[in-house]
Amino acid sequence: MATVPIHPDQLVAGSRVGPWRVVEPLGAGGFGRVFKVEREEQPGRTYTLKVALRPSSAHVPEEENVEERMSREVAIHMAYNTGLKVHAVDHWPILSGFLYFVTDYVEGETFHEWRWRTEPSTARLLTVFTEVVRQVSALHQRGVCHRDLKSDNILIRAEDELPLVFDYGVARLPGMATLTVGVPPTAPYLLPPECVTFLGKETWKQGAHFDPGVPGDLYALGMLLFEALTDGYAFHPKLPYDLLVVAIATRVPAAPHMLNPKVPRVLSDITMRLLEKRPEARYPSAEALLQALWAAAKERKQPEWQVSLALPPPEEQSDERETEEETPGSPTPVAHPHVADESPAVEGVERAVEEDELELAEVETSTAPVLEGVDDVSSKAPVLARWRFVLWSLCSLLVLSLALWLGVSTLATTSDKGSPPVPTSTPEAPLTALRSGPSKFLTATLCAVAGLACPAAQVRPEPAECPEEAREAMFRTLGVDTTKGLKAVIDVNQPGDQSQLGTYGNGSVIGRITGYSWADPALPDGTLLYGRLWTGLVDEYGRPAAMARYSEAKLPDGRTFPVCIVAGNPDGRVRTQPGSNADTAMLPRELPASAVKRWP
Repeated sequence: MATVPIHPDQLVAGSRVGPWRVVEPLGAGGFGRVFKVEREEQPGRTYTLKVALRPSSAHVPEEENVEERMSREVAIHMAYNTGLKVHAVDHWPILSGFLYFVTDYVEGETFHEWRWRTEPSTARLLTVFTEVVRQVSALHQRGVCHRDLKSDNILIRAEDELPLVFDYGVARLPGMATLTVGVPPTAPYLLPPECVTFLGKETWKQGAHFDPGVPGDLYALGMLLFEALTDGYAFHPKLPYDLLVVAIATRVPAAPHMLNPKVPRVLSDITMRLLEKRPEARYPSAEALLQALWAAAKERKQPEWQVSLALPPPEEQSDERETEEETPGSPTPVAHPHVADESPAVEGVERAVEEDELELAEVETSTAPVLEGVDDVSSKAPVLARWRFVLWSLCSLLVLSLALWLGVSTLATTSDKGSPPVPTSTPEAPLTALRSGPSKFLTATLCAVAGLACPAAQVRPEPAECPEEAREAMFRTLGVDTTKGLKAVIDVNQPGDQSQLGTYGNGSVIGRITGYSWADPALPDGTLLYGRLWTGLVDEYGRPAAMARYSEAKLPDGRTFPVCIVAGNPDGRVRTQPGSNADTAMLPRELPASAVKRWP
């Protein structure tokens, strides 16, 4: 005997909700379930039924009142031209049960699903996105803010590619108080910066509300356009929450035209204005945004607007580049992919991109102080090398002499006390003795000055020739100009701003080129650099230093190349800041960077 459903989660094909028969489930959210349904007297004509997950009750917190949310959604559909007609509103299975409403059924797919399937040209994408903005503008003119604009809530009708904005459960109606404590519920990576600032004040714990209003909807439209143009995220949803909110509040994402060369600059600029940190710096209204989009559409007949925005897989791009660059008798440039498979995967309605491609690329800040005190000493190298050898020799003898002297002193002291010395065979014993008492400072000084392999200090990487394939990729394929300056974020894992120092340990780092007007265009803004950092070193003058070598570059268009790039000047050593030690280096977050033919 079949079980009679008493909760929306029990509804299956053939179940009845009032006079409506369930054909198939369509989706689920945090507050309701959506089904495709039909009526017996109208076989073949289908509708969409949405039912609340909680029954009617006056004894629930305001922000958990699911029926109130759904009632707002019904009211918006009935009062405003949303493109969906309401056919029924009722409760199931009894009068005080679960509220449901029925609208037209629209055959289609979400905004991103449509985009992934069709791979539209810029002109085609602009037509659809402009219609989304037009619908949002019409709502704003009547005092309604959607407050949850994203791909999942935009349906592209299959018959004519008309977008329909829906899911008004958290929308703000004129004259109505907000239901949500804090900020409107949405995916954390879509939060506008002003919402992040509000949450940081923690007044929401006392019941405070914050309504992002029109600027919040405009920011959400900017995020939607950014994702459509780049097929990536401005702030990756897989970032840890504490890093994510810092990135949203401080990090300016790379412009879409830098991430995808097919994006027209005018659309890239519109996107970046929508994503401004300050609400007042965005467009003053959705109508103003419409005007900007209409102005941009004047260029849509140009040939570059007629090609798909989708980028080919990195392997195909590399093959195309090699075909263009190859000449008879010349070696073929090598492009090594950083990961085996970089094609994005679809998980439900969210698209997950390769974590080390965009997740890390969106965390770091834009600029930092120029490194001070690292001078070009290439002309002094032979003299310094001779003096450094003499200095190391003298310091080594000094350390051995001190060790013997302290050993004899220890023997004498213990003999006077009548306790025999404890013999040891470990080579670290002299340095262990040096770390006790007043000799601790002397040991640290000798280690820092002489660069000796003291405990916990890291062995400096040896100089070596840059591999042939890296020199070929840098200087022939890419055309890197060593006379032009570069700047790079040391490691995109560390969020922050230019006024702060970063704390770096030994190990892998992922840097990012930051573009300036005078920088080398061969490595544009947004290029990722994969490498390793060493601490506990000294520079030519015996000062504490660190070194970062980057052996692979990933350009914004997805191509990867082997490279030899060092942080700082070509000598490769970067002076550390106060607070550093053998295991950690305090450094500016952004430094000069140099392409080299030989690892220093």
